[in-house]
Amino acid sequence: MIFHASRLGILKSCRSPNLLAKVSCLLIIVLSMFSHSSAVFAADDYPNRPIQLVVPFPAGGPTDVVARLYAQQLGLILGQPVITINRDGAGGIIGTDTVARSTPDGYTMVFGTASTIAINQILIKKIPYDFFRDFSLVGLVAIAPHVLAVRENFPAKTVDEFVLLAKRFPGKYTFASSGKGTIVQMAGELFKSETGLDLLHVPYRGGGAASLALLSGEVDMTFNDLTTLKANLSNGKIRALGVANNKRLALLPDTPTYAELGIANVISSSWWGVAVPAKTPLHIQTRLKAANTQVITDPEYASRLAQMAIEVLALSPSESSAFIKTEEKKWKRIAVSANIQLD
Repeated sequence: MIFHASRLGILKSCRSPNLLAKVSCLLIIVLSMFSHSSAVFAADDYPNRPIQLVVPFPAGGPTDVVARLYAQQLGLILGQPVITINRDGAGGIIGTDTVARSTPDGYTMVFGTASTIAINQILIKKIPYDFFRDFSLVGLVAIAPHVLAVRENFPAKTVDEFVLLAKRFPGKYTFASSGKGTIVQMAGELFKSETGLDLLHVPYRGGGAASLALLSGEVDMTFNDLTTLKANLSNGKIRALGVANNKRLALLPDTPTYAELGIANVISSSWWGVAVPAKTPLHIQTRLKAANTQVITDPEYASRLAQMAIEVLALSPSESSAFIKTEEKKWKRIAVSANIQLD
């Protein structure tokens, strides 16, 4: 039972010889008990209506596709629909900020990316939110390692041949990204930093435009996830030279990792996670984290991700924190060395 600061006065009323005072006292106690019971019921009843999962990027891209799969699986576990809503703009900032300002009741979540969680805060000084202050991470959910893909008629057939060629002609070869400061540019800059190559970055408005530029031969290469590149790799319109991962990819078994080729420290990927506003009640956060664990350990979820050339990112809370801090440190170093700023 919960009483407010005036409980002493209420108890005195209960001891009063006045019948009306006693009745009022008993009524207050009953209402207090009912209010408390209702609050407990509401807590145990979460969720009792649909949940919004805000995707801060346009529909149709890898982030949107992964988010919809995740939302479907999460909804089955929670017993309520999880509805994806695309609120794109400003490199993911608009949608993310919308969730940061939303009511912290567990009914509005954000589907975060490497850019919105780790990179934007490095590159943008006037970002309206601080991810680690304004959000609580429910969990990381998926990862897609990056691949160096070149146009069909690119003269180099291997990474070694490409490095030799690029060193002979510094500044000649171009790589496309989905925009300045995106994870795709950062992946290319990381490769440049570790190999000492002089490559020209060409930003486009989204991954679709960057892919078209590569297909047309407008640019020489890109450093992107296999989800984006898979169709054109399969039909031979572009070629994969290397993988920025610690192991070969199941869908590219003949493509070596950079480490196999003697290029150390080139590990990059697109990755995704889910978060809620930081002030979301702890019991709701606990419920969501438990549901998230069920999603990422579900073989069906893993199988459907694999079909899109994506892997499950199943980490404990402490491992997730360490992973994000490592990513932040790496991309901050690259942003400084490449002099990348967005404002």
